[in-house]
Amino acid sequence: MQPVAISDDLVAAVGGGDPNVQGRLLEALAPQVRIMVNARLNPTIAQTQLAEDLVQESLVALRESLASLERRTAAGLRAFASTIVSRRVTDALRDKLRTERRGGLRSLDSQVLCDLSAATPLWAVLSASGASPLTQLDHISLQHRVMSELASLKPEHREAITLAFFDQLETRDIAQRLGISRPAASMLLIRAIKTLRRNLTGHSEVISINNDQTR
Repeated sequence: MQPVAISDDLVAAVGGGDPNVQGRLLEALAPQVRIMVNARLNPTIAQTQLAEDLVQESLVALRESLASLERRTAAGLRAFASTIVSRRVTDALRDKLRTERRGGLRSLDSQVLCDLSAATPLWAVLSASGASPLTQLDHISLQHRVMSELASLKPEHREAITLAFFDQLETRDIAQRLGISRPAASMLLIRAIKTLRRNLTGHSEVISINNDQTR
């Protein structure tokens, strides 16, 4: 069965209050919410069960709040979901994480990696050296390393990458969330990607970014 696509038409149809439409929309959004949650959790301390609990809590909160969605577009829904997930993760890290660290290290499972690979162009941006296409094993290795390296970035750099590539927000939404101008948001994202790539490769590379997030 083909996954349901998040389209402007589908999001707009939520306004009719049809529970079937809501169900289809949340089904389509679930992989994206899983990405949003995992991008905000430090992979070395966040347990799998905590992450999945937050995914489910976020989806429940989204279902209960869909009626208040103002921008009934795919971009508006992602921005709305990003805000809800951010609040849920912040609360969890404040209230729960200290008591759950004793459970051991967490590694990203295959489902999360599959979702990440399918939903975000970050891997292509980081590996855009012009050499040769990445193999599947290369992608998996890169994904593991990127998720680990995110935790070492400055908070503002990690947030910019998370909002742009994992939450897939448009530049205007990133700027609004960060309280800065659109050009400043674009520059912050470029610097964040340069830092992440430098950490992964051990040296600076010229980055060519061709996506909506940096325009």
